[in-house]
Amino acid sequence: MNKNIKSIVVLFSICLVVAVLLAAVNYITDPIIKKNALLAEQASLRVVLEGAEEFEELSLGEGTPATVTGLYKEINGLGYVVTVSTSSSYSQSPMTFTVGVTAGGKIADIEITNYSETKNFEDYPDSFKGLGGSEINGVDVFSGVTYSSEAFKTALSDALTTVEEVAAK
Repeated sequence: MNKNIKSIVVLFSICLVVAVLLAAVNYITDPIIKKNALLAEQASLRVVLEGAEEFEELSLGEGTPATVTGLYKEINGLGYVVTVSTSSSYSQSPMTFTVGVTAGGKIADIEITNYSETKNFEDYPDSFKGLGGSEINGVDVFSGVTYSSEAFKTALSDALTTVEEVAAK
């Protein structure tokens, strides 16, 4: 019996030390990871809105669709950038992308930041460049990733609607 208690105490001690070490590593690396994620997001903002210098983050209202995760206004009036996250019933993980929208309400560019499906979208996002509002409904879904492309189009529509509502204020 005494041998069993000793084994339990040793195993518990090992687990406690490992847990403390993991917590310490998390405490040290968490701010670095968050900072790098923010820098990557800021970099994607400039990619989708050519000539953009600096962005002001706008707060999302209550009625904002769940797919819209961030909204940024370019300080020189070039337009807006919307970060989006969506998934379909067949998605392995959320699909995230960044959409640049000109001051005139047209899609300037789209940058896919996370997409883990087995079949690639290829240049499907490029078919939306220059379109605005209901014009995106005229773009067919992408064969082979029908559900993901439908989710993509819906989230893109949500992004444009969000920009239209903010620009109207």
